[in-house]
Amino acid sequence: MVDKPKGKTEILIDGFFKWCGKFAEIVGDKTAFHRNAARNFKEHHPRVSRTIVVSVCIVVLGALIVGFTKPKMVTVNIDDSNGITTSQYETTSMRVDSFIENHQIDYVYGQDVIDVELYSGISDNMEINIQKAVQIPVTADGKTEIVTILPITAGELLDELGIKVGDNDIVEPALDHKLQKGDELRVKRVTTDIAVEEVTTDYEIRYAADYSMGIGRTAVVQEGTTGRIQNTYDVVLVDGEESSRTLKETVVLQQKQDRVIAYGVNISLGIPSGLQYKTKISGVRAVSYNFSGNPKGAYGLPCTYGTCAVDKDVIPLGSLLYIEGYGYAVANDVGTGIKGNTIDLYMEDLRQCGIWGARTVNVYVIR
Repeated sequence: MVDKPKGKTEILIDGFFKWCGKFAEIVGDKTAFHRNAARNFKEHHPRVSRTIVVSVCIVVLGALIVGFTKPKMVTVNIDDSNGITTSQYETTSMRVDSFIENHQIDYVYGQDVIDVELYSGISDNMEINIQKAVQIPVTADGKTEIVTILPITAGELLDELGIKVGDNDIVEPALDHKLQKGDELRVKRVTTDIAVEEVTTDYEIRYAADYSMGIGRTAVVQEGTTGRIQNTYDVVLVDGEESSRTLKETVVLQQKQDRVIAYGVNISLGIPSGLQYKTKISGVRAVSYNFSGNPKGAYGLPCTYGTCAVDKDVIPLGSLLYIEGYGYAVANDVGTGIKGNTIDLYMEDLRQCGIWGARTVNVYVIR
């Protein structure tokens, strides 16, 4: 007689009773009775046996499904170097890697550090700690490299990269600073050099009183010449660019020579010998003036030394004059404040105006 092929249920039943037999062998002869009873029960009540096994399998499978699908609480702590962020999740994920993916946890494989195995199971009230890596731009010796690291100090990172720091070099931020997101690490190379420069020095203008010249007169008694000096500096360079310099030594290569202008201070109340004149006006009040730029008189002529502003009703415009203490002048200017026996004498600068002041003189009209 050919046995009918067993179905899936019968195979499951056979497996169940084989397990029972194995269990009986382990515990020894004390369970022989139970083993024989199970075999006899299977032979005389096959349908009932199948029903029992199926029921047991369903119960076990249901327990497994309920156990795996019941939501579990998971706490995630993420340290991103700026602080720790704690979040709680209710999840039905079975493994850590699927939990990270399902809940979009901020974790980068191969960079961040996690304190549990990615393929380990999820348990209720589980706590997961993640240390985030940070990207830090590092600039040194003219090159910039972006490195991904766990938070360490600037000095530790430079050691890892093999970047040497000299005694005078500048590191920003400081070597003991713990790097965090947003930081940029820069090593500035500091060197020193010597610079030598030749500089031209301008001469100055000095005025000297000359009592042999009449007041208002000037004369250049010494021309000015520029000088040359050589300055030596200690120069500090940062990444090849000058940062500061300190004067170390100055050597005079050529002395400068000031320009000296003599100005007359001799007040003469007399007139040149043999002076021919038409009219003498006594007791004239004489003041002085000076304008910057290119001032012009009543005839549009430039005002220079020898220009005299007058009251044209007293002294006709265009008259050639001789003024005691001043010298020869031409009446070619007028002024709103010049009335009657008052004249205004043009000086080459304000210093001469101050020396002249206001005084009473005799005016000789030559023509």
